[in-house]
Amino acid sequence: MIYEETYRYLLRNVSSTEFDTCLYALLHSDWDGVIQSPLHRMARGVGTTEKYLKQIIKKFTASQGVHQKVFVPVQQDGELLYKFNLGPAGILGFDRKIDRYCKKYRFFYSDAFKGLSIHGKRLLLMAAFRMSVSKSEEVLFDYSEIVPDGRSLFTRKRLLGAIDAVHAALGHVVTIAFACQAFSKKEVLVFTFNEGTLKQYLENRAERTWLRKTIFNSGFLGDISDSVCMELERVGKYIYRSFLQEAASSGISADIQQELLTLARFVYSHSLKKFAYALPANKHLLLAPKQASAYLSKIIYNETLEQMAKYAHQAESIKSLLDRGPFHREISEKALGRRVNDREVTDHIEPILHKHRQADFIRRVLNDWSEKWLIARVKKVPEAGKVAAIADKQPASDYMTSIRNDTYSELDKLMALIRKYGSHAIAPAVRYAPLANKKKSLQAFFAIQKERLPSHTIQTS
Repeated sequence: MIYEETYRYLLRNVSSTEFDTCLYALLHSDWDGVIQSPLHRMARGVGTTEKYLKQIIKKFTASQGVHQKVFVPVQQDGELLYKFNLGPAGILGFDRKIDRYCKKYRFFYSDAFKGLSIHGKRLLLMAAFRMSVSKSEEVLFDYSEIVPDGRSLFTRKRLLGAIDAVHAALGHVVTIAFACQAFSKKEVLVFTFNEGTLKQYLENRAERTWLRKTIFNSGFLGDISDSVCMELERVGKYIYRSFLQEAASSGISADIQQELLTLARFVYSHSLKKFAYALPANKHLLLAPKQASAYLSKIIYNETLEQMAKYAHQAESIKSLLDRGPFHREISEKALGRRVNDREVTDHIEPILHKHRQADFIRRVLNDWSEKWLIARVKKVPEAGKVAAIADKQPASDYMTSIRNDTYSELDKLMALIRKYGSHAIAPAVRYAPLANKKKSLQAFFAIQKERLPSHTIQTS
């Protein structure tokens, strides 16, 4: 989407090639806004040389006055890429009900459009944005909206030149005509797009490019079909949205939300790599998209448990530091060169308190997510008295036992790791208490669920 923030930037702050560079970035950005394209491919897509594109990138990565940086350099798997920094990334921070945006119409990426001057491009963008918002292929502008008194992008001469250029290059897509309003007698400009233009837009496939690249770089060289990719993306999208759902409703700080975003990408990426390692021995998954997504989902569940354990241990480690009250008072007095009161000590250790809030909040988000994941899987077990309909044809009791044993095994493994490698400043029982408590609560949960099963189950043929 071309969000309103991006739209306004394009209308006033870019050259013709810079305009095309931004449009290219929007079409090739993944869920985090990272442009999944190396420099040579981006230059070819924009229609310029690598040398000139580097100059554009230099401008876009510098401060833009009242605007934030347009591009932010990022390292991804050892490769220098750029994050498009105007407006929210495609999957995040977007509210379809209130956010205004323009779709990435096909004509934006045509050679005819790229050949227009900046005035022709701005004029068409204004019309396309209004078409997208109004969902009408005929849109109207008061002349004063385009050529107002005072400062303006257009003079009448520039406007007439832009109209002629648009007609010459894209007259098969849109026609532009002057008219007079019946009642006000004001001069207006009417844009009439061809029927069907609203539906002629390009889909962003950058996330799919990243997915295939991640699996390929992890050692699996086979083809991943679009149907399998779509199912894997659905699982990844769920990770992002569910991690952030709690954050959005909790009013937490932006840096904690960003930490959750980073964690969502890490969990998804790390799980995809494990999925790729397993593919050579499980090639049947490539023919069964739903089974592939279920397999990835189980890997993500285990990865989330591991991350929850890490954040729980981090929270406990920070808490053990916070509990050393006299130590913090001594440090605060040395820093300020005088005796301090309790409030001043609290202010001095605020960064540590914030780090503890962050670790504990993320632990709770991951804990809630893993519980919801487990409950959703257990719901697949038939209610008492119903015939078992498990995908792998296991009886309901065996399916429940499999879920339970897998979960206990993962928790036991994580507790063993924390006992061995966790902070020795924390007593062992305290060190793995969050996981031990989780296992205890799950034991009660599974006991209740087992009581709901019939005394025998019927295996479907």
